[in-house]
Parts: sequence; C-alpha cells; structure tokens
Amino acid sequence: MEVIRTANAGVLLKLDGVSILLDGVCEDLFPYIPTPDFLLKELITNYPDVVAFTHMHKDHYDKTYAELYTKDTLRSVYGPELSHFIEMGNVKITPVSTRHIGKGDILHASFIIEGSKCVWFMGDASPLCFKNIDNYPKPDVLIVPYAYVTNEASWKITKSLCADKILVVHLPEKENDSYGLWKDMDSTVKDDNSVYVLEIGENIVL
Repeated sequence: MEVIRTANAGVLLKLDGVSILLDGVCEDLFPYIPTPDFLLKELITNYPDVVAFTHMHKDHYDKTYAELYTKDTLRSVYGPELSHFIEMGNVKITPVSTRHIGKGDILHASFIIEGSKCVWFMGDASPLCFKNIDNYPKPDVLIVPYAYVTNEASWKITKSLCADKILVVHLPEKENDSYGLWKDMDSTVKDDNSVYVLEIGENIVL
C-alpha cells in the first residue's frame, strides 16, 4: 500500500490496485498548504479510481476538480452525504457519519477503507467520534488531522485504536505555524515511531 500526501488534509491512497483520492485537492488558502501544480496535473492526467471528500470546506474540497473529474470520467465524486459502501476490486470503502471538530452542524463523513490493509481516514472528525465507530475493524493505518496529536487527551484516544501507523495531515508548514502546532505535537507524541508527517508530494509505502 502506498500513501501520497497531495493537499493540506488529503492523500492519494493506492491499495490492492485501486487508487483513492481523499480530501485530495486544495486551492491556496493560507496557511493551509495547497495542491501544487505538478501534483494537480498528475491527478488530472491519471485520474484516481475513486474521489471522495469528507466535507465541503475549501481546505478539503475543491469544486473545480470535482466537476472536472466527473465530466472527464463520468464517475461520481463521493461526499459526506454518501450512505452506502463502495466496492472496487478487493477494496471496500465505508462512509461513517462523524461530527466535525467543534462544529455539530457540518455534514461530515469519515471513510474506512478495507483491503489487504485497513485504513481509517478521519477528515476533520472529532476524536470523540471514536466511541461511535468501535464496531469497525481495527485500523492498520490511521490518517488524522493535527488535533489528534497535539494534546494529551486526544492523543490517548488516538493511541487506543492501536494503529500500526498514524499519518498526520492538516499541519501548516513549520515556518507558517503561528499556533505552535508542530511544537505541541512534538511535545505530545515525543519519540513515538508510529507517527509520520508527510510533506506535500511525499509518499510512504506501508
């Protein structure tokens, strides 16, 4: 399985021959990190098999890309209103209704991807949502925003899932980190070798 970070809070996941773009395109919305032109070109030249967004905030969802994808491929773009699972090859993608961090009125869904490995992609879901999705299979890989790793209470919840690898997205560049999120993360997770932060365009094989 390969994971490539493509945007502020998004990744391209390649699992069992299926490519899945999750919150994977973001325009320039400083301090959020946008999808660079070379990656956007690749995501248009070689469209993923599945494109899904957890919610419609612009740092997670790009309307222009979504419309172009549908026009060129005649395939649906999946969003938080999705109420059924998707199967492609040996991969199953299940939407789970979750509450956006600090905002109960935002339509939001996290995605659980099952194949030879199990991936939980949380989007901007509150860490407290874990108690409502404990009937799903244990994740091998957990992809989470910074809120899961920047304070002890959330970190305890995150670790309780016992994921082999935890990939952190939604972090600003270190030089633009006015809130001290990198410092808080380093202080919280310390030297935990299960935690990874990918640069935009960087990939990891798990």
